[in-house]
Amino acid sequence: MFRLLLSLMLILLYAVSSYAGETIVAKVNGTVLTKKDLEAEVDRLIPRITFHRSVSPEKRSMYYDRALEELINRELQYQDALANGMKPDKEKVDSQMERIRNRFKSPEEYKAALEREGITEDTIRTQIGKEMLVQELFAKKVTDAAEISEAQLRDYYEKNTSRFKIPESVKLRLISTKQETKVKDILAKIKNGEDFGTLAYTMSEDDYRVKSGDIGYMHKGRMLPEIEEVAFRLKVGDVSDAFLAGNMWYVVRLEDKKPATQLSFDEVRDKLKQELQTERARELKEKWITDLRSKGKIEVLLGKE
Repeated sequence: MFRLLLSLMLILLYAVSSYAGETIVAKVNGTVLTKKDLEAEVDRLIPRITFHRSVSPEKRSMYYDRALEELINRELQYQDALANGMKPDKEKVDSQMERIRNRFKSPEEYKAALEREGITEDTIRTQIGKEMLVQELFAKKVTDAAEISEAQLRDYYEKNTSRFKIPESVKLRLISTKQETKVKDILAKIKNGEDFGTLAYTMSEDDYRVKSGDIGYMHKGRMLPEIEEVAFRLKVGDVSDAFLAGNMWYVVRLEDKKPATQLSFDEVRDKLKQELQTERARELKEKWITDLRSKGKIEVLLGKE
C-alpha cells in the first residue's frame, strides 16, 4: 500500500500541469475520468516501465491506452469498495497528508504547490482515501484469497513430484573446431598426455575456450543430440573420440556425473508457495476485473473529442 501511496504523493507533488485538462476521457458507471486524471496515471506508469520520469508529449501519448485501462480498473475497484460499505481510515489518511506536507520546506511552499497545480487538500485527501480503499479491497479479494495453506502446498507437491526431479546430468569439458585435421591433431595430443583444459583454451573454437572447455553440468535436452549421446556413454575421466555435430568437430571429456535426484518438499516449499500464490493472485485479479467490467457501464471517450 505504502509504495502506491508514495507514488501518488510524487504525482501530486510533481504533476506536469501543462499536460492537464478537464477533457473527459472516460465514464465509469457515470463517474467522469478526465484528461488530468489520465496524465496523472501516465505519471504513475512511466517510472514502472522506463528509466526516465519525464518523456516527450509524443511518447506520453504512447502510454495512454494502458494508463486509461488501469485508471478505469482502479475506478471500478474503488466503486466496488464503496458498494461493500468500506470507508477510508481517517487516521491513516491524516498520516499520509502529514507525509506530503513534510516533503515541503515550509507551509507556504506547500500552499504554493497546491495553487500551482490547481488542486486542494480535499482533492488530495480524496485520492489518498480512494487508493487506500482500493488496496484494502485488493488485499482481501486477491492477496489474502491467494494464500496457499500448508496442506494445499503439500498436496500439490505430492501430485506433481516429477516437476521437482533433477534429471541425471554430466559435467563436461569440450573442444570444438571446424577442421577435421585439427581435431585429429588435438586428439593425438590428448592421447600423448597433454592437458585437456590447456588444449581447449589454446585450440578450441567456441566461447567455452576461455573456461578451458568447461561447460558445467548439463542434462538431457540441453545439448546437441550428438554431444549428448556421446557424453552419457562415457565414464568419469574418459575422453571421447572425435565426432561431428552440426558443422563442428568435437572431443569431450567427462568430468563428473550426477544421478537423477528428487528434491524434497522442504527444499522446494518456499519457492513453490511463492509461485502458486503469484499465479493464483493473477487469476483472482483477472477474474475480479473481468467481472467488474462485465457488470459496469464503461464509456471510453479518449480520442473521440
